Amino acid sequence: MSYRKNTLNRRSFVQLGASAGLTAGAMNAFSEAKKTTMKYRELGQTKLKVSEVSLGTYGFNNSGLLEEALDKGINLINTCAAYQNGTAEEAIGKVMKTRRKDAIIFTGWICNPRTKKADLLKSLDNSLKRLNTDYIDIIKTHNIDDPTWLDNDAQYEAFDEAKKAGKVGHLGLSCHGGNIDKIILKGLSKKAFEVLQFKYNFMEQTVRDEVFAEIRKQKVGVIVFKSQAGKRENEIKDIEQKGLSHNQATVRWSLSDPNIDSVCVTINTFADIREFQEAVMKKFGSAEDAHLRKYAQAVEHEYCRYCSTCEPSCPHGVSVADIMRYSMYFKYYKMEKEAMQLYAQVPAEKRASACLDCPGHCLNACPHQRLVKDGLIEAEKLLVC
Repeated sequence: MSYRKNTLNRRSFVQLGASAGLTAGAMNAFSEAKKTTMKYRELGQTKLKVSEVSLGTYGFNNSGLLEEALDKGINLINTCAAYQNGTAEEAIGKVMKTRRKDAIIFTGWICNPRTKKADLLKSLDNSLKRLNTDYIDIIKTHNIDDPTWLDNDAQYEAFDEAKKAGKVGHLGLSCHGGNIDKIILKGLSKKAFEVLQFKYNFMEQTVRDEVFAEIRKQKVGVIVFKSQAGKRENEIKDIEQKGLSHNQATVRWSLSDPNIDSVCVTINTFADIREFQEAVMKKFGSAEDAHLRKYAQAVEHEYCRYCSTCEPSCPHGVSVADIMRYSMYFKYYKMEKEAMQLYAQVPAEKRASACLDCPGHCLNACPHQRLVKDGLIEAEKLLVC
């Protein structure tokens, strides 16, 4: 029998209300700037001036969109060597042949506890080749799942060698799992990272105020992503009012936070570029507040935060967070092929097939009262080839 506590997590609304109060102070710092089609912020102490919205390239393969984004002032490109096995970097590289001076490239390498310095340097050289450049502005250790991964000195040694060779400028890290606070604090303790990229949105306070205080103290740049909190707006009746889109509301909320330097967004069409341009030129107000409150209330018990809190309750060891993320890519990001390929890489014993005949040990394990088993069974049906 399914169980769902009929309550709404008010923490998100407390956070939302507080953020709205910050809007004036956060935006006034930039109100003196010359009005253009894009606004910019200093990225920590890197001396890089980045666009308030940056181009995310997971699933990206349209060089024409990048040309248009650069024309409209979006200068920060977020990518990674692992995205579609380098295809995203190749699509970017086609444009960099003639537009390198217009772009700030933020790409990534994968460093787990077993990765060697030589592996990272080879990955970097391959990225440089695909990107058609001899220099990367920011190289990040991509998708850190556990703070202990940051104890692998290979990433720092590889960066130092690459920087001396003139191949990279700054070191960053990215994460979006259930240990974001711990990973950030561990990263800050290394005194090596100049840029942080992490999941942060109006429904999740993934980073505590005291952690942001330490980020500010060290003057580390902050780029956030997954600001849309699941991208489920099409499931909610009358969510878009007064011409306001979900994309615009979420971007305006993020940019109202003075801790944030840029919001990484997914751009699939030329209309998306215009939409995000409009978003950065306006402040977070009552319409955005009402929109996000309605969205949060509608998806509170449906939206998976990928926090992994429920996973210890599973006797089968199902990779709940990863599987739900792949399901999101399939359903809401229209990346069906990529999602299925990612699911195929999950070890057989950790897939959601184990949930089909399970009584539901995860039933009461989600702090947000999600019906975890139902979501996993749906994912199994969507993602199996």
